[in-house]
Formats: sequence, structure tokens, C-alpha cells
Amino acid sequence: MKKGFTLIELLVVIAIIGMLSSVVLGSLNQARAKARDAKRKQDIGQIQRAAIMYFDAFGYLPRNGSGWCTYISNPTNSWGPSFQADISPTYIKSVPLDPTTSNQVGDYLYYNVNNAAGNFTLCANLEQSTGQSYNYSGCAGGAIYNYCVSI
Repeated sequence: MKKGFTLIELLVVIAIIGMLSSVVLGSLNQARAKARDAKRKQDIGQIQRAAIMYFDAFGYLPRNGSGWCTYISNPTNSWGPSFQADISPTYIKSVPLDPTTSNQVGDYLYYNVNNAAGNFTLCANLEQSTGQSYNYSGCAGGAIYNYCVSI
């Protein structure tokens, strides 16, 4: 009598391994999204501190008039490179960009609320829902973000 596995037994084992691997990969993708969201929050905090230091030094915010929006890394928006040049490398080594949407509309948003008072808002779109919706319809093409901090 020969010893070994039947075709049915092998197919069952392969199916079980396939199901387990899909569960593990799904969990890894969710963990990666959470990690990117944590990076976005950290980036917004760094940009916020750099803009505050710039305001403390000059008495006005980085290049952008009151009521204007800037997509920080979008090269088609003339204010993005100017904003980066104002705060980098003096106040921040390099301006961080969104891990998935840098150089596009949808990256980090800088909204100059009041230039003379130093009030501004920074926004990012997190992959994990926050239950918030901030609509910057005055920005080029409009922009809806789910995570914003204001000063």
C-alpha cells in the first residue's frame, strides 16, 4: 500500500492556506493605511510648527495672501513651491509631502485665514474615516479634507 496524500486532501490544504493568507494580507493593508495616516498627522504638525516659527520671525505667514489656498506640493499651483521655499530649510529641513498624493491636487492644503494675525489651517486626507468633512470650495477646483488643524 502506497502512503501519500490524495488530490482532495491537497486541494483542501491549499484552499485553507489561501484563505488564511488573504486574511493576513487584508490586515497588513489596513495597518499600512494607519501608518500612512499617522505620518500625515505628524507631517501636518511639522509644517504647522515651521509656519509658526516663520510668522514669529517675520510677522506674517509664508507666501500666500489671506483667504488663499495652497496645495503644498502641487507644482501646478504657483504658491506651493513659494511656500516650501519660505519655510525650508530654515524652519524645516524639507517640507514633507503626502505619501500617496504628493504633486497632485489632494495633497496637504495650507489655507491662510489671516496673514497679519498668523491664523492658518493645514489639512490632509486620511485614509481612515474621521467623520469630519472640511470643504474648501474656494480653492482651485475645490477641496474636501477629513483632517484639519487650525491656528
